[in-house]
Amino acid sequence: MSTWTFEKTFRLVGTSYLWLCAVTAPAAAFIAWLVATIPSGIFLDSLNGALPFAVIFIVIFAVIALVGACVSLPFSYMLSLVMEPVRSRPAHTFAHAILAGILAAVSMQLVFLVAGGTGWSWLYPLLVAAPAGVAAAIARWRLDREKKSTPAEVVEAAA
Repeated sequence: MSTWTFEKTFRLVGTSYLWLCAVTAPAAAFIAWLVATIPSGIFLDSLNGALPFAVIFIVIFAVIALVGACVSLPFSYMLSLVMEPVRSRPAHTFAHAILAGILAAVSMQLVFLVAGGTGWSWLYPLLVAAPAGVAAAIARWRLDREKKSTPAEVVEAAA
C-alpha cells in the first residue's frame, strides 16, 4: 500500500467538492424544495421559482463549500494518515463521510450564528452535512478504486 500524501488529500477534497457542487447539493436543494412546497400545497404555484432558488442556493453553497473544502484539508490529511494501517475500504469511506458531515454541520452552524441566527439549529446543518458526507463518501470510494499498481507491476505479477 502506498503512503498517503498531501497531493492525494488535495485530490480527495477537490473531488469531494466537485461531487458536492455538481450532484449532492443540487439534489439536496431539490429535496428541500419538495419538502417545503408539497405539504403546504404551493408546489404548482412555486414551480416558476424553483430554478432561480436552485441556482442561488447552489452558487451560495459553492462559495461556502469552497471555504469548507480549504478548512477540511488538514483534517482529511490527518484522518487519512491515521487510517492508513486500516485495510477496509468501507471504513475509510465511512470515516471520511463522517468527517465531512461533521465539518459541514459545524461550519453551517457557525454561518447561521454569524448571520444573526439565535440559538442552535439542526435543520440548516443537516441540509449541508448530508450532501457533504455523501460527496466525501463517493470521492473516497472512487479514489480507493483507482489502480494502485503501475503497468510494470501488473506484468510482473502476471508472470
